[in-house]
Amino acid sequence: MFLTRTVRALFLVIGIGAVAVMVWRMGPGIVARMLVRVGWTFLIVAAIYGVQVLVRALALWRVLAIGQMPYMDVLRIRLSGDAVETLTFSGRFLAEPAKGWLLKRRGVPVAAAFAAVITEYLLYTFACSCLAVAALTMLCSRLPPGDARFAIGLVLAFTLLFAAAFVFASVTGIGLIVPSLRAAQLVIGRQRAQRIADDVAPVEQLIIGFLHAGRRRLAEVLMAEAVTQALMVLEVWVVLETLGSGRSWLNAATVEGGVKFVSTVFVFIPGQFGASEAVYAWLASVMSLSAAVGLSLALVRRLRSLLIAAIGVAVLSLSNTSRSVSTNRAE
Repeated sequence: MFLTRTVRALFLVIGIGAVAVMVWRMGPGIVARMLVRVGWTFLIVAAIYGVQVLVRALALWRVLAIGQMPYMDVLRIRLSGDAVETLTFSGRFLAEPAKGWLLKRRGVPVAAAFAAVITEYLLYTFACSCLAVAALTMLCSRLPPGDARFAIGLVLAFTLLFAAAFVFASVTGIGLIVPSLRAAQLVIGRQRAQRIADDVAPVEQLIIGFLHAGRRRLAEVLMAEAVTQALMVLEVWVVLETLGSGRSWLNAATVEGGVKFVSTVFVFIPGQFGASEAVYAWLASVMSLSAAVGLSLALVRRLRSLLIAAIGVAVLSLSNTSRSVSTNRAE
């Protein structure tokens, strides 16, 4: 555990250092002027991101059984998870389990709680994959043959593989997680593979049940996730337009779709510091924009995440305080 924390801390320091180097090479003055140019538009960007949080909370709420929990409670849990992800730089590996644990604390059965969180995340990832496939295909057409095009081709292939697996599970009602775990017994051992598969099986059954049988709710959640993707594209468009980089919706959609793989490929880097900024800068240059524009966009999005996370922590603190006061008065 100590070694893992040390390695993650080292990657975090390296990532922050990489961001500093990029800012220095592109010109601190240029980046600073771009951030100043964003100005009050930053509040619009933060508001768009806030709406995204509301919509994803709605998606998680619809995955849960009707009447199982009020929407506002789900929203608080969503805010808690996002705050954990943003403020601890832990990524999805801690944020998503935290949501499941909080749902469990609110009375949702363990299997149902984690199944709901995983289902919502799978549907969100599927929506991301659809946008990413379009963006990566367009990027491949713009790039000359070489390492960059080959790398994007690999990411595109894995994205299509995930989308195909998702559609297969939804249409057939056949889960793929438990069979994969049992097939891994040659690597992790038969007993361990069987034990993990037995633990995961109830959760996967609930996930597949929702994907295969809950057609109406599935459509509603997919629509919510599609709205989330549209809001992310809008967010990029607002920043690019404010920085004077044109009003092309195609560029905004390509940049947003092109960065989808960052959190997966660079999951070992806390907060994807350095990697995310580098990808934004590279995508901007591919789209015939200034690399400094891409870096500024990445920094603006980090700042708005921090702001919404801070607001979420404040809201949760006030909510807990009010709940404690109410409990004391009742006693």
